[in-house]
Amino acid sequence: MMLYLVRHAVAEESSSSGRDADRALTADGKAKMRRAAAGLAALEVRIDRILTSPYRRAVETAEILASVLGGVETRVLPELAAGADPSAVLASLRAHRQIDALALVGHQPDLGYLASLVMTGAADACPLPFKKGAVACLEVAVPRGALRGELSWFLTPKQLRVAGGAE
Repeated sequence: MMLYLVRHAVAEESSSSGRDADRALTADGKAKMRRAAAGLAALEVRIDRILTSPYRRAVETAEILASVLGGVETRVLPELAAGADPSAVLASLRAHRQIDALALVGHQPDLGYLASLVMTGAADACPLPFKKGAVACLEVAVPRGALRGELSWFLTPKQLRVAGGAE
């Protein structure tokens, strides 16, 4: 399985409701994410399913990815909410092991810890420093046991935008 970890794009500082979960992407954040997703398309990244945090900024990021990459199926995964436990996220992925290319859209530092857990078996061993809109690609063996894998690549949003010809 190819596992893509995607940090949500740039969001507003606060929402009108005052709830962190309701923060939307900014217009600039949406535009930059479209260009970063175009970079993924230029790199011929194919995603079969996107699982996203229920937070608005992550859902909006997932929708942009799905649109740019060709109408990819998107589902909310409550375990990806901000403050996610990386072990709980991995446990929730058991139902998606048949997927060849799976993207998770979430938050930092959660995604960094998740990447570390997949790569080393320990969430705090080497957490990745995801910028907003960054993407990591992990190649994961899908045996019956724990999901473990290797980092194939880790790109900043600017690198993705350049790959898409935007900068």
